[in-house]
Amino acid sequence: MNKKIITTTTIAGILLLLLAVMPASAAIYATSVEIRGTLYNDSVGERTTYWDANNFAGFWYDLKGNLKSEELNITNTGVISGCYRTIDEGDLVYTTTRQLTNYKVYSEESKFVKDGLDSTGSVTDNGTHYAVVGWQAEKYIALKGDAKKLVKLVLEQGTSNTDKKTLTIGETWDIGDGWTLMAQSIDANSTPRHAHFVLSKDGVELADEVVETRNVFVYRKDIAGKNDAPLFVTYIDSVFAGPTSDMVQLKYTWAVSTDVSGIKNGDIYGVMEVTDVANDHITLKNKDTPITLDLDSTQDIMGGMKFKVADSYTLRFYPMVTCTRQGTYEVRGTLYNDAVGERTTYWDASNFAGFWYDLKNNLRSETLTITDAGVIAGTSRTIDEGDLAYTTVRQFKRYKVNSNEGKFVTDGINLTYGNGGTHYAVVGWQAEKYIALKGDAKKLVKLVLEQGSTDTKTMTIGETWDIGDGWTLTAQSIDAKATPIQAWLVLSKDGVKFKDKVISEGEVFTYRKDIAGKNDAPIFVTYVESVFAGATGMVQLKYTWAVSTDVLEIKSGDTFGVMEVKCACMDYITLKNEDTVTLDLDSTVDVMDELKFKVADSDTLRFYPFVECVIGEEPEPKPPYTDTDGDGVPDSWDLDNSTPAGYWTDSRGRGQMFGDMNGDGKYSSVDALIILQYAVGKI
Repeated sequence: MNKKIITTTTIAGILLLLLAVMPASAAIYATSVEIRGTLYNDSVGERTTYWDANNFAGFWYDLKGNLKSEELNITNTGVISGCYRTIDEGDLVYTTTRQLTNYKVYSEESKFVKDGLDSTGSVTDNGTHYAVVGWQAEKYIALKGDAKKLVKLVLEQGTSNTDKKTLTIGETWDIGDGWTLMAQSIDANSTPRHAHFVLSKDGVELADEVVETRNVFVYRKDIAGKNDAPLFVTYIDSVFAGPTSDMVQLKYTWAVSTDVSGIKNGDIYGVMEVTDVANDHITLKNKDTPITLDLDSTQDIMGGMKFKVADSYTLRFYPMVTCTRQGTYEVRGTLYNDAVGERTTYWDASNFAGFWYDLKNNLRSETLTITDAGVIAGTSRTIDEGDLAYTTVRQFKRYKVNSNEGKFVTDGINLTYGNGGTHYAVVGWQAEKYIALKGDAKKLVKLVLEQGSTDTKTMTIGETWDIGDGWTLTAQSIDAKATPIQAWLVLSKDGVKFKDKVISEGEVFTYRKDIAGKNDAPIFVTYVESVFAGATGMVQLKYTWAVSTDVLEIKSGDTFGVMEVKCACMDYITLKNEDTVTLDLDSTVDVMDELKFKVADSDTLRFYPFVECVIGEEPEPKPPYTDTDGDGVPDSWDLDNSTPAGYWTDSRGRGQMFGDMNGDGKYSSVDALIILQYAVGKI
């Protein structure tokens, strides 16, 4: 009898299929993140001139305590007319006000922090609070409650079990920013038990303390004119004496930097001058500098805060910050707050900075709506099935080669005149920008490159341009005798030549491909602006546009998070929640793969939609199994990690061939089902 054996190649294929249906990464990876505020638009109802943390996601906000600190205000509304694009001297005002928040060691354990603040902001021996200040769209701590003396928060442990820090005796904890804490020894015979700590900063020992279990270790220092300012706090939760090693467990650790930003009247930040500084607030104005909102410009305000202005005679602009430091950034939408006037149940790009928005053309694509307002009552924290709707509608953008040169793109979308393509379609999808393949909103590809109107690429003959995502273009040669002069270009993708073409100066090179059921879809466009003949021939390209060949196809019935596709149409996609969404206290609720709700730990219902943007390299996806010995056999089937590929050993030591897991001596579809169940951990 012939027995079929499932080889490791087959298993790998099965596992790849499993990987294909695994959920996507729950974050958006980028090299920088622009976080914008609500748009000022010179049309009725969209003339925003006041921003705080509710309508500018760049400003610091504390959801649990509903705390916001920063305000930006154009006090003279003359700019609204649109014919006058200048914010006069003194008419732009930025104010930040300190906000008091509990030390977690107090809120969780009722322990005090010496020289902390009370609930009114006064310094006390029985400190319960510290002060936070949003400053230039970043979170700072007000040193001993003084808003004009700011330090960065280095660490604040949360309240969950995962935020505990366990130190073995002799171990040093690198807390960050130069802070280290060493567990020197314990006294297990004392009641309560004691632990001996050494606290250092930048290698210099600052404190040597013996602290009882269930007590607080506070380090204070005279700094920046503030006496005994608390800089480090930790709570000794427990001390363990073991047969081989002793341990200390710490919670609610809080540490700030010792680099102090002092702020004084008359200090200049960007175009803003400090006009009022106090213990609890700071105010700045563009005292001596008018701000002109020129077309297609970015105007500095202070620090990383700027105004971005549309290239449009209709005045449109918004405040924004651009994040470039490596890390994870939460980009949120306007708050739903169970209080009069703050019950937001509709979000689009105007009030949710995560959604795609095109400032120049005032294009927005995505909407998220709670259609049944029952959640507003606050007594019900559930969004019933079908009451949460996400819709994205394709938006048309003009190819730059058409808008700037009047040239057409074959098989592009025609929205103006003539027989050639003038536009392509953009779709915002889960807070990311996609291109609708040949205008089809349910077939999405990523934009790899779009050169701006002033961008050029000059290539010498023989040079290859690495465009990105596997696209390369080689300037093979030129024909200087032709009229007009010509260039020979070779286009490749992932090392495979797709097209070579001899093209004249002033012509468009378009590559089209049958892909995902779309015939002759344009996926690469460039314009040959000029060809130079000389000792070294050169070709100058403009308006280059390229998209990925990896197509995301969306069909009715597909599910993304809790949302199911109800309509996947040519021009739009609509999804609704197939199950009830519950907004539990202190929770993060998945909506779609990237899109989530964050809910406050508060009896008053507060929440907002958000996406996470990560600056840094995207990690390689991990398989849903482990293979310690690298033989292609998952450890769950290869428990001794030494069985040859093609066989497995179960927990009772029974050796069997892959594909014969039910012991019938042959491979069957039943065995395949068992394999799949093993792969996803069902059995």
